[in-house]
Amino acid sequence: MTAVLDETLDHVAILTLNRPDTLNALTPDTARELGEHLERAAADPVVRAVVVTGAGSAFSAGGDIRFLEALPSLPVTELAEVVYRAFQRPIRAMRSMEKPVIAAVNGAAVGAGCELAIAADFRIASTAARFGEVWIRLGCIPALGGMFLLPRLVGLGRATEMIMTGEIVEAEEARRIGLVGRVVAPDALRDAALDLARRLAAGPTRALAAAKAALNRGLSSNLWAELESTVPLQLSCFATRDFAEGVRALAERRPPRFTGG
Repeated sequence: MTAVLDETLDHVAILTLNRPDTLNALTPDTARELGEHLERAAADPVVRAVVVTGAGSAFSAGGDIRFLEALPSLPVTELAEVVYRAFQRPIRAMRSMEKPVIAAVNGAAVGAGCELAIAADFRIASTAARFGEVWIRLGCIPALGGMFLLPRLVGLGRATEMIMTGEIVEAEEARRIGLVGRVVAPDALRDAALDLARRLAAGPTRALAAAKAALNRGLSSNLWAELESTVPLQLSCFATRDFAEGVRALAERRPPRFTGG
């Protein structure tokens, strides 16, 4: 069975973790495969937005138990290779690609699964979703971006609680603290994610890419640096066909028809 399903619909790549019998637990091979699919979506000119979700009742329950049991016997060099080359691969792909990425969180997103959801640009959760940085329960810490991204989503205090207690956060609480943008009924999740993805895919591609780059850089920058560095990005947007179309549409009082140029 393929560990990651890949379909493209209306310029949207839909990547589905497909190990429902394990609650979509991640092995090194599954993480690598997801990373490869994300990298292909990033390079595919047909794809203009990406949705990541899980098959069955879970988004991802984190590391596969058989892999976790084998960890103590692995040499340190091999462990580092697994973390950097396998489990961080989809995280790096999601953060570095110019296209917007939406996590459609259909159920449990814990451990590495939580980190995967956090790495997306947008998060839409079903009422059945639960989030947990449960690493501390195993005697370890997040190493897939959560230490950096989670405090920027929910604040340092709330992130500290989640990371240091292993607390499970239900969907509505996740929305309240800013971890997710929307909570919908389970049977409405796919449509909600695709609706957002289609709207983004119909948007000005290069301006969205510039916005994502500036937002990502701003996470570790300051206002004065951003005032300088966003100017070249803005100027590059002014030179696009999409910008010209946006101005024409505004003048003509009609919706813009962006083509990605």
